[in-house]
Amino acid sequence: MSKSLNARCIRRWEVEFKSRCDSKFSPHWRKRDLKRSIRECALITAESLVDSLAYNDAMLDYFAEVGDSSGWSPDFSAWYRCRSEKYLAEALKYLNENATNDEINEEITNELEAWND
Repeated sequence: MSKSLNARCIRRWEVEFKSRCDSKFSPHWRKRDLKRSIRECALITAESLVDSLAYNDAMLDYFAEVGDSSGWSPDFSAWYRCRSEKYLAEALKYLNENATNDEINEEITNELEAWND
């Protein structure tokens, strides 16, 4: 893909909210919100995707190296803190190239459901 993960997340949020930001349908959302609030939400979505993939990759490596699969423990936290930049960079590179619109849409749906909780 030629566009970065951030750009694709912004576009998917704009598509999701385009119909919602019409004054005929919503008394709260306006078109100006697409550029303001929606961009911030999209960047949070991209960051969430990167963090999640980095965490999952790190857990696999930690389990292979240490043999502990207890989740986010103090030992894993210390181990991950030393290596987090590597995992985050790898995750961002992978998602920039391989994230699909369906995966991004699923993450957006999960965030919107969390808003309703």
